[in-house]
Amino acid sequence: MQLYLLRHGIACEAAEWHGDDASRPLTDEGRERTKEVVEALRKQGKLRVSGIWSSPLTRALETAKIAGEVLDAPVKVVEALACGATVEGLQAVLRRTRPLPERLMLVGHEPDCGEMIGELIGDQAGDYALKKAGIAALKGSFKAGGMVLKWKLAPKDVL
Repeated sequence: MQLYLLRHGIACEAAEWHGDDASRPLTDEGRERTKEVVEALRKQGKLRVSGIWSSPLTRALETAKIAGEVLDAPVKVVEALACGATVEGLQAVLRRTRPLPERLMLVGHEPDCGEMIGELIGDQAGDYALKKAGIAALKGSFKAGGMVLKWKLAPKDVL
């Protein structure tokens, strides 16, 4: 399996947002930077996906929809990607999903993305946190220690 983990883009600051945290949206800069990162990686041939799974939180879902438009890939909301996402929780979703996308992008939050990367590559002591609109590519089996980290990029590394 080819797996991409994408952290949501820049969102409104929680202290400045008057709604609940789950509905906190991306800023204009967050939408623009997310689109630029995904477009640049697509043009470089580093990013091809057949499906995108997103956290249901607004900022992640907006990020996933931007990626879906750029990559011409369907977006599916997966509750297991909400804040607190784990490898174990996502394994349950993967077992129930057929056909499974061969090249899957997961859009979520920190610290979840970084912790999942560490668990998937068998290095839970390492720091694999993603910047906002940061992305990592992994390959292998979706289980603890079953994947290899191919690359991990912050937006400044792409743009």
